[in-house]
Amino acid sequence: MAFVLLYMLLDRATVYFQMSEGITAWYPPVGLSFAMMLGVGLWFAPLAYIAGTLASLVNFGESPASLSFWLVNVAVTGGYGAAAVVLRRVLRVSPQLRSLRDVLRFVGVAFVASLFVAVSGCALFVRSKFLEPQAFFTGALYWWICDAASLVCFSPFLLVHVVPRVRQFAGLPAAPNALPRMGHRRPGLPRVRRVLETILQLLSIPFTLWAIFGWDLARSSELYYLFFIPVLWIAVRRGNHGASTGIFILGAGVMITLHFFSVDLHRLVMLQFVLLIVSLAGLCLGSLIAERTASQREAQRSEERVRLLLDSTVEAIYGLDIRGRCIFSNPACLRLLGYAHSDDLLGKDMHELIHYKRADDIRYPREECPISTTFRSGQPCLAPNEVVWRADGTMVPVEFRAHPLTRDGEIVGAVVTFVDISQRKRAEKELLLAKEAAEAASRAKSDFLANTSHELRTPMNGIIGMTELILETPLSAEQREYLELLRKSADSLMVLLNDILDLSKIEAGKLRLEMAEFSPVLDIEDSLKLMRPRAEQKGIRLTWQIDNGITGTLVGDPTRLRQVLLNLIGNAIKFTERGEISVHVELGSVSDQRVVLAFTVRDTGIGIPKEKHGLIFEAFTQADASTTRKYGGTGLGLAIVSRLVDSMGGKISLESEPGRGSAFHFTATFGFPIASSEVAEENSMFRGVR
Repeated sequence: MAFVLLYMLLDRATVYFQMSEGITAWYPPVGLSFAMMLGVGLWFAPLAYIAGTLASLVNFGESPASLSFWLVNVAVTGGYGAAAVVLRRVLRVSPQLRSLRDVLRFVGVAFVASLFVAVSGCALFVRSKFLEPQAFFTGALYWWICDAASLVCFSPFLLVHVVPRVRQFAGLPAAPNALPRMGHRRPGLPRVRRVLETILQLLSIPFTLWAIFGWDLARSSELYYLFFIPVLWIAVRRGNHGASTGIFILGAGVMITLHFFSVDLHRLVMLQFVLLIVSLAGLCLGSLIAERTASQREAQRSEERVRLLLDSTVEAIYGLDIRGRCIFSNPACLRLLGYAHSDDLLGKDMHELIHYKRADDIRYPREECPISTTFRSGQPCLAPNEVVWRADGTMVPVEFRAHPLTRDGEIVGAVVTFVDISQRKRAEKELLLAKEAAEAASRAKSDFLANTSHELRTPMNGIIGMTELILETPLSAEQREYLELLRKSADSLMVLLNDILDLSKIEAGKLRLEMAEFSPVLDIEDSLKLMRPRAEQKGIRLTWQIDNGITGTLVGDPTRLRQVLLNLIGNAIKFTERGEISVHVELGSVSDQRVVLAFTVRDTGIGIPKEKHGLIFEAFTQADASTTRKYGGTGLGLAIVSRLVDSMGGKISLESEPGRGSAFHFTATFGFPIASSEVAEENSMFRGVR
């Protein structure tokens, strides 16, 4: 109801201020309906049609009997409704005209829509004989200029100042693509000056109107270009908010002024064109000023966010220009360096101020500084162990990071961050001392175990020897049974002592491999033959296969190799109830200095779960704790085997599944004996194999 009433009042005012029959400077009702359809919604289109129809009946006394009466308002409402749809949904124009792009699209679509409405309306008037055919072009031109002036002068004022409040009052969300309103108050300008400037801007419009229409000297000269002065002044100082207001006041003032100072039709048309140009210029300039203001404020907010980040970070940060002089620093940098104000650092050579010497008081050349390297190479750098010197001359250990600043591919400076690592240094020192203490304790433990197990072997050898001697004397069956048990227990204990001694020697780093010449085939076969009786006692078949390419002699420790084989085969016999155990020895890589032998010990025993494969090579660890009770053992055998294989330059691995047996693979590296002609010829057989 308010919209329809305001539409009719504006229409009535237009009739009152007509220059001549059917001629006026602008038609505000069109600007009102277009602004509401664009800014609020198309549901204003029916209201615009109703308001236009009532205005035609009340203000112009037109007869509703003709079809043209109804079709003209359909053309007006449909034309401007379609224009609103194009602007909102196709061109995505902000209803508040926040950018130059929005203004140009708005003006372009408004001019096209007003031309369509003018041509369509005049054509309907000609059809209804309300307008003579020869007056069609003249009438369409006047109609188009009148509507265009209203759309450019009145609609922007409503879109910028009225429509947002209407939407808010109606509980509607913000208009699509609408930006927040930009304040027009200039920071730093006193309030009195702002008020005075506003008053002068408002007074400049009626003064310009009087100068053009009321001053006889100016009237004879048609100084319409003076309209640019107040509009551009307001646009420059207040952006699109001020420009839209100034244009609206100027348009209304022209309409009222022409009611008292009549002009001929020629001057009226010229005046309308000038108003269009002035309005377009004011809107474009105002939007540019608004965009610039928004960009400046966004830049200020961005700079403020960066400053807040720099001020709140715990890392010390400072920037350098290309000459190495400080251009900014954050509070953490000032606190760490012991300075009170950033002015104490700005413009100073930071290398000469805080980085001029090393921790040992030796001068630090600039060319050796990591930050200088960043300037030269253009690459970020990290200096984890540097020092800086505070204002009081004390030293602080820090970790530096420098990153180059580039502009158009050219290095213009660098940003440096650093943190105090004093606590980290103390923690590292304490950790090193704790590590050394733990290593010393481990060595002491290993030495103790080695010495203790060595001392225990002497009486154990005595016990075993005396038992053997007693067994050779005449004994009763019961005594012999007891002594056999004693010998077995002593042998088991001796094996345990030997394992502990070997493991302690390895952990203490005292295990030394023997470098002796030996025949690999003979030693391997002797070891396997030694284990065959034990396998046969359990009904297990023990087989082996040695690569035919392995001949001659090698240099290494046959005792340790035999120990590894006996351990693996002994384990296989222990955990295999039936089936067979096979040993394969193959020739690996061969060079002039060394040869690698690859061993595989495969059984058909109980197998080992996959998740336990990595654990069984650790000391005192078995795949299942129950195996100790069922099969015996300490869990040291495979740990010793793993370490012996490592000491022989090889690696050990395992393939096994529960119930499907196990396969241990290991390699060992051996050398060649010192070459004599015969030995060299013999060893040449290794070459060329694989």
